[in-house]
Amino acid sequence: MKIIEKWWLSIDKFNFVFIISLGITGVILSLSVNDNFYLINKHSIFFIISVFLMILFSTIDHKNIRRISLVGFVLLIFLLLIILFIDFEIKGAKRWLKILNFTLQPSEIIKPFFIILTSWCIAQAINSRKHYMIVLFIFFIFLVSLILWQPDLGMTILIVSTFFCQMFVAGISLFLVFFGIILLTFMSIFSYFVFDHVKKRINSFFDPGAETFQIDLSIKAFKSGGVFGKGPGQGILKEKIPDANTDFIFAVAGEELGLIFCIIIIFIILSIIIRTLILALRINDPYKMIATTGLICSFGLQSFINIFSSLGLIPTKGMTLPFVSYGGSSMISISILFGILLSLTNKNNE
Repeated sequence: MKIIEKWWLSIDKFNFVFIISLGITGVILSLSVNDNFYLINKHSIFFIISVFLMILFSTIDHKNIRRISLVGFVLLIFLLLIILFIDFEIKGAKRWLKILNFTLQPSEIIKPFFIILTSWCIAQAINSRKHYMIVLFIFFIFLVSLILWQPDLGMTILIVSTFFCQMFVAGISLFLVFFGIILLTFMSIFSYFVFDHVKKRINSFFDPGAETFQIDLSIKAFKSGGVFGKGPGQGILKEKIPDANTDFIFAVAGEELGLIFCIIIIFIILSIIIRTLILALRINDPYKMIATTGLICSFGLQSFINIFSSLGLIPTKGMTLPFVSYGGSSMISISILFGILLSLTNKNNE
């Protein structure tokens, strides 16, 4: 009991409670969206596993976090390479490994590990070890190339944006940040002309006359729910929206739980982001400060890419709402991310 009490007193309880609140919201919406008990049970199991992983990582000191991140990064790079040579596609993309009855998406889980390694290399470069930046950029280009080739433009944009956000926070030359913007633009143009599904999504977003089936249903769901929603399980449009339990879970929340509940979800997300940035400003260690900022940047970007896509403000990206959407790989990734965040901001690890 003393160990548990010591852990509880040392972690940031504000963020922990809000993170769990997001997870519980996801379980409630899973019960609403899925008529299939197997999927409901699976989501609940992944939530329990995710909470366990988050607590586990929150107890690990930052030095061992680095070691685990290195091992995890190398292993997941190996899995990303394997994906290129196996014949398993979902909707024309090769992003997953099928293991028994489960599918694993390595590009999801690699995010927190890469952010930690990036932070360490940048911190070493700040301490006049410039060769670390060369190694970092080699791994960065290699990782981005693997993910873009799957293809997964949304994940690529997320990783590149987070990477250059870390550069900016670290005070690295603004030229590199400008280079990041150019790189994102180039990748978007490249994906537009090479990958048909990217071209279709972008064209439909900018063409008022194009077919926008998913977005139209999503907007309709928000309008149908109104201020207070129809009530849990009472939504109708969730049965028509493709990927309602993953990419468009926010629209399901809008229809069944209403505008007020959607605002509460956004408030929780913003509270976690603001709280973590405040904690990051108090950290003196450059590595821990850059890592904390990078992790929360990744979480924030992914959250609002999903929300903005559901609202039709940006083209759809096929990205989950962290800890709310159904998806084992996404939940595991986010639980590791938050576990590391809790570790980096842990009073006992200062």
